[in-house]
Amino acid sequence: MNEKVKLPKTIINVLDNEIKQATMWLNVAQPFTTIAAILNEMNKKTFDSDLFWWINLPANQWKLIDALRYGYEAEPEPRWGIKAGKCYMKDPENCGFDNIASQEAVYWTVKSAADAMIKMLGFGEVVDLNKEVDR
Repeated sequence: MNEKVKLPKTIINVLDNEIKQATMWLNVAQPFTTIAAILNEMNKKTFDSDLFWWINLPANQWKLIDALRYGYEAEPEPRWGIKAGKCYMKDPENCGFDNIASQEAVYWTVKSAADAMIKMLGFGEVVDLNKEVDR
């Protein structure tokens, strides 16, 4: 069984709208016609350039096809944490680390902010807490 495809939230808003319109007009929402409709609408309107370039990448078009086939959900919000050895930063005000689960670690949504903290500390590494697996 295939699992749901994770897409950026900006794509989901457009995709939801296009599926509704395709269903109303054509009484069908097939992957290729839906993607063609999205690209057609983007050519008519002014969209955020990141969205335009995301959709125009062939690999992302295949992602959209899979999303229409198997379902989709929003990608998780970014969670950047700081790790030193097996410990995660728990308290950024006191620069405190503890041997805690990555879900309990303090996090930043902007990676450059976590990078700045590393630079100030002089040790540790910035890790994507969404991908960290506690052992």
